[in-house]
Amino acid sequence: MGSPSPERSNRRLARAFNAQAAAALYHPEASIVQVDAVHGGTMIARGAEAIRTTRDAYAGLKPHMDVVTHHPTIAGDFAMTRSQWLITGQDRDGNPVEVHHHGMEVHRRAEVGT
Repeated sequence: MGSPSPERSNRRLARAFNAQAAAALYHPEASIVQVDAVHGGTMIARGAEAIRTTRDAYAGLKPHMDVVTHHPTIAGDFAMTRSQWLITGQDRDGNPVEVHHHGMEVHRRAEVGT
């Protein structure tokens, strides 16, 4: 189940993140960045299991993600987007938490055209 454009893919990812279902949207060999503010260090998480582990670290924050996509570049069956992400939530003590992140995402057109 794909999206008709890279921008919509990022919005779909944010909605899935808010529903704690984002890990299912990634390619099995995808890589994502674990941010210092949540994971205690900046590292690359590679593969489905590492992405699920990364997602699980956010669960305790009661997170909500918003995204703005900038500069989509499309070349054949691939696209790259630059984006800004804001994740808001609460820590264990109920204090507000904000995680800001700039992203670069690679999207691939599926065989069905999405």
